[in-house]
Amino acid sequence: MGGNNKPLSCSGLQSVSGASGNTYPWLVMGAANLGGGSINLAGMDVRLSDSSGRTIDYLRVGSSVDASEDPTCSSDPDDLPFDTRLSLVGGDSGKFASRSPDGNGEWSLSSGASDGKDSEGNTNDEGVSGPAISVDNVEVFQGETAVFTVTLSANQGSDLLIDFETRDLSAKAGTDYSSETGTIRVSAGDDQATVSVQTFDSGNSDQTEFFVVLSNPRTSAETQFGTFTSQAGIATILPLANRLDRFEVSAPSSASVCIPVEVTIRALDQQGDVVTDYEGQVSLQTTAGSGNWSAAASDVPTGSLAPSPDTDNDGTVSYQFAGADNGTVSLALANATADQLRVVVTGVANGQQGRSAPIQFLENVLVIESADANGLDLVAERDHLFVARAIRRDPANGECGLIPDYDGQVDVKAWLSRSGDDPGGAAPLVDAGASAATPGTAAPSSDNLTLDFNSGLAAFSLITSDVGQYRLNLLDDTSGIVVDADGNPLTVSGQSSLWTVRPDRFDLLVTDNPSAADANGPVFRSAGQTFELVLSAVGAEGSVLPSYGQEGSPQGVTLSHSLLRPAGGEAGILSGTLDVTGTSFSNGEATASNLGWNEVGILELVADNPSYLGVAPAITGQSGAVGRFVPNRFEVVVSSGELAPFCSAGSAFVYSGQPMSWAVVPELSIFAMGPGTYVTSNYTEGGFRKLAAGDVARSEPVTDNVQTYLSGPAYPVTSNLQAGLLSVAAPGKLTYSFSTTDSFTYEKAVDARVPAFSPNMTITVDAIRDSDGVMAPAAPLSVTPFSPLEIRYGRWELENVYGPENVSELFMPFRAEVWNGSRFVEHAADGCSSWATTPIADPELHHALVAGAGSLTTGSGGPLRLEPKGTQGTDTLVWDVPVWFESDQDGDGSLDDPAGLATFGVYRGHDRVIYWQER
Repeated sequence: MGGNNKPLSCSGLQSVSGASGNTYPWLVMGAANLGGGSINLAGMDVRLSDSSGRTIDYLRVGSSVDASEDPTCSSDPDDLPFDTRLSLVGGDSGKFASRSPDGNGEWSLSSGASDGKDSEGNTNDEGVSGPAISVDNVEVFQGETAVFTVTLSANQGSDLLIDFETRDLSAKAGTDYSSETGTIRVSAGDDQATVSVQTFDSGNSDQTEFFVVLSNPRTSAETQFGTFTSQAGIATILPLANRLDRFEVSAPSSASVCIPVEVTIRALDQQGDVVTDYEGQVSLQTTAGSGNWSAAASDVPTGSLAPSPDTDNDGTVSYQFAGADNGTVSLALANATADQLRVVVTGVANGQQGRSAPIQFLENVLVIESADANGLDLVAERDHLFVARAIRRDPANGECGLIPDYDGQVDVKAWLSRSGDDPGGAAPLVDAGASAATPGTAAPSSDNLTLDFNSGLAAFSLITSDVGQYRLNLLDDTSGIVVDADGNPLTVSGQSSLWTVRPDRFDLLVTDNPSAADANGPVFRSAGQTFELVLSAVGAEGSVLPSYGQEGSPQGVTLSHSLLRPAGGEAGILSGTLDVTGTSFSNGEATASNLGWNEVGILELVADNPSYLGVAPAITGQSGAVGRFVPNRFEVVVSSGELAPFCSAGSAFVYSGQPMSWAVVPELSIFAMGPGTYVTSNYTEGGFRKLAAGDVARSEPVTDNVQTYLSGPAYPVTSNLQAGLLSVAAPGKLTYSFSTTDSFTYEKAVDARVPAFSPNMTITVDAIRDSDGVMAPAAPLSVTPFSPLEIRYGRWELENVYGPENVSELFMPFRAEVWNGSRFVEHAADGCSSWATTPIADPELHHALVAGAGSLTTGSGGPLRLEPKGTQGTDTLVWDVPVWFESDQDGDGSLDDPAGLATFGVYRGHDRVIYWQER
């Protein structure tokens, strides 16, 4: 659809996915993919933007605009930091606009505006010899050096020089990485060189990117040499939260030689946060060189232990982490030789280590185990049942079993050992039935808890009101139930495994959310408009847990969303603070006040912490319905249509006073917009469209924009706009089509007798506003149709005729005439007007009018056939013609129907008499 004289139009927003990449490195988009828009190759604007509407590149060619963009296209809020104007000179044509493949050189034009060729498919390195040059992408952690490898397709016999430069993407030079420019040299005989860029430990919790771009490959003699197959290498900078730094190994300080002890291993980054995606292999060893390993019963690992089963009692195994472990695994260590030992964990790949505090395996111990159906999944405000077992190994026979003498009430000391990640919140209540205690963090000086034993077993409940991570210590140093060989009392102690008390769920409250149920529900926000979410970590009974987020590794929340309505619609993008950090929480609540959604419909927000302090299961929460969201605005692309001539047998025209309609119906392409240049696909789905044809308000033209009457006022136009048709053209795009029955009439009056002119009238789209109040801010919009025709002031003219009353027929010529500015002339271009004798008022006193009908040919018709009746006299024929053929016949200032005289009985020819007098 290209050409050099196309009317001004805009293709609208088009996805790059519609372009063809077959002519690498060019992206080619044909007219069919440009929304059918006409392309004026003598002047055009092209803008490339990202999904948020930010300009990536922009080009103006020729005379398409006066400012920086075509005003009929959507505006771009970004200032363009470079010159975008490319003027046409001589034979230059916009269809040859191109620039360096690196995307940052100067735009240039090729000559040949009229040679009919398509756009050239060659780059500015066509015909250049040398190797193909590529650069790779790299991924590094913050603080590491990004090393890009530049590779040649074959080594060369001479040195090759290549310039490079770093550029920002989401990473910022000086903050996230060191800005670098320079030249690399690929030495003769080599096929690779590197570009090194230092990244910084910025503390940024997000993944960021920058890129290095190559240019100007050349020999040492500065001759262009080599072509690029990939010219930009992207560096992804990973936050340190994803980088393994060490292992944390935790276990009770005391354990039974009769029962395996649970050892918990966590992969940590430099900040001490769990690396939840760690999938490496580790080796485990005990410092005593003894012990057998197995899977823990309470938190079964999903990775693989080797050897399995472990029965060689050497204290050594390996464990391969699986993704489902979320960076944390619990294994069971059995030791039958009453050793005191540590557990050492080493990463096989890079040697990161971790070791436990000493673990003393004892002959007599209080073993604390879960007796709850939920195992060790501890939830705040949900009571959990535990049991303390007094176990000993008989020194005589080596058999393990309960100590039956622990029977009845036994006073013990109870306290907590909080982990480094424990937030220091409210301590739990240990309810043993006989008594209850709220343990502190140090061993009490006297017994503070009474356990009710039954043959070595004592049950108790853990009652929690806050999150936490700790171990429970029990110490019996006063009962004297267990004695040594000399009868002296022995202390019996025990420590639980590491207990992690998590929230039950997250409550999500969206401020002022009307919770619309369907497309007819109340409006909440427009697409892209910010809204506020209040997040609460709550217990099983719904109370806010005040210590959430205060952990040593502050626990946060990841936000996501799902689409509720319209079903099967576009999910869109949730923006704002989606990773709510633990430091954002205060008293168990956090507020995200900058959330936004770029679509239309109803969504549900989802909060997730996949593993609280590294412990499964995930903690989640849902908001319920959030919405209804409506478009941010409407953007409109006007296709102004084309007026239809009455006749185009010669030059195209319409008579003044004659209604005209459309050759091409005007259309408004109405885009339901989200933020930036994003089109909300869901607006046209599932009843969420609230724009009707009647919501497009238009004003009819009442005068021509340029032409005036003879006396000076603007030339009046009578318009008849019928209701338009609104239809869905594509997701999020509506087409408003004017009616094919619209009509426009340039009024006929004596004062309108002006020379032929081209009509120039404008229909104004005053407003586009749907029932939700979503508007087109660009309104009012002008629809000035293309008018390849003239308005001509015409008349219908009958010739006076005369002849004998006894001839067989008398012929009366008639024709269409048009005003040429000084006089009426025969309108030879009219080969379309039809005629019939029916509307002729004829007294037929002296003749009979022969019925007839037909069409004009080169402005003339007929003639009328009059059959004399043999009597003498004159008949006046008055033809009732349409107003566009009326004229001021008698000079009284009003329009009249044409009239013709038919005189019978007189035929003298021309008497050439100067003076004639009767005597």
